[in-house]
Amino acid sequence: MPAARDLDPMAGRNQAFGAEVRRLRLEAVLTQAELGARIGYSSSQVGAVEIGKRPPTTQFITRSEEVFGPGLRKLWAELSRHKDMAPKWFRPWLDEEAEAVSLKTWQPLVVPGLLQTEAYARVLLRCEPGFGHEQVETLVAARLDRQEILNRTSPPMYLVILDEGVLSRPVGSPKIMREQLSHLVKAAEAPHITIQITPLGANPGLNGAIVIAQASDRQRHTVYLETVGQPVVSSNPDLIATVTMKLDALRAESLPRSASLELIRKMVEKWTSRLN
Repeated sequence: MPAARDLDPMAGRNQAFGAEVRRLRLEAVLTQAELGARIGYSSSQVGAVEIGKRPPTTQFITRSEEVFGPGLRKLWAELSRHKDMAPKWFRPWLDEEAEAVSLKTWQPLVVPGLLQTEAYARVLLRCEPGFGHEQVETLVAARLDRQEILNRTSPPMYLVILDEGVLSRPVGSPKIMREQLSHLVKAAEAPHITIQITPLGANPGLNGAIVIAQASDRQRHTVYLETVGQPVVSSNPDLIATVTMKLDALRAESLPRSASLELIRKMVEKWTSRLN
């Protein structure tokens, strides 16, 4: 197991919780085996939680608080706040997204949630039927919380392929669009974020948005597919292969990174001109 100083609480939700468990255990002068014996887990299970390899169960948290005192339940709730706000069907995807080392997405209609500005996200969520003001604000906060995975110490590689129509589709006011597209340009300065634009016209991705998450073991992939009803979250190998082929075809039709960013900058200027 890595030494305590090597644990990185900024690497993700599981890692932040695990780092705190490790800190408390060392303060109590307990080995992983000794803590495990007290809470009913093996030393390897304790170690897996400490390095963020596995999330804690409710039982793990409850029994750990019997040893260390209160605080871990509150910490896990805070770290999981964005997940608790999400619909139940979306929660498995949030786990995959949070722990992924690579995310690839195709978006034919709007900017993906991980790159949306607060104002842009608010306009989109207000369009959803049945959402009141309080629910919209809660979901906006949750969406912004999710974006923290791109700012952590070891963020996932993030490939974003956008249909050119996303840049010209008015979502809110010209000011909101200018802010959103400027944010895309700024985000693309990060070495782990690549944004490419697919020119207008027919392409194999017009049926809906795609996101593919690659797990830390580099073997497991999970796909998220937008639909009119409940989106699909699946790790079916045949579906993964089909979707990966489609995403590769879309990228082949897209502008190179530099040309894509230049196009986004030109659209920022167009939206700016509409402010007057």
